[in-house]
Amino acid sequence: MSPVRRPRVARATLAVAGTLLFALLGAGCSGSADSGPEPTAAPSEAVDEGTALADVDTTSLVVARAPFCDAVDPAAVARALGEQPAEGSSYRSGQRIKLSDDVADVVHEFGCRWTAGDGVAEAWVFVPPVTRERAADLVRTGCRGLQDPAFGEPSTVCRTQAHGVATYTFRGLFGDAWLTCRLVVEAGQEETLDRADRWCAAVATGAATA
Repeated sequence: MSPVRRPRVARATLAVAGTLLFALLGAGCSGSADSGPEPTAAPSEAVDEGTALADVDTTSLVVARAPFCDAVDPAAVARALGEQPAEGSSYRSGQRIKLSDDVADVVHEFGCRWTAGDGVAEAWVFVPPVTRERAADLVRTGCRGLQDPAFGEPSTVCRTQAHGVATYTFRGLFGDAWLTCRLVVEAGQEETLDRADRWCAAVATGAATA
């Protein structure tokens, strides 16, 4: 398997083996698949709107190819989902995880996922380094379609919709790390692109400080 290939399955259906359940009030996501994180209480409601990607110079951020979930602000998770997350989970490179009812594979990335109802906020970073040339290929062959602010360099943003659900995916190169963040929400809400934009800004800044 190429070190940066990912099975082509719907990420919204990701079910992590050994899921770590978080408290209803929200928690940071642990980088370890072996032990749960210390609960970190998220605010009962978002106290600000977060930061837009356009206000972050993501082209200057460097992300480590390492666990980063604990560095993602719990308030950003709640803002992205529109409510406090009910569940959260994380996984490590080399862990075999269930990607769908019929597919399980060993992943070469660090990632995390939070859910609330049908909403999903998730992010992951490839462990193998990615060159700018390889990143340009990933941008060309990946989904596109939105006029996007930079999410690393190069980067791409796309929106897909099916069965009343909209999926926003931001992908980009930060140093030699290929970072992806995704938000799955009910379609038809005018503010969803802005929520996805601010979610990915929080992911990028958190991962860069991890």
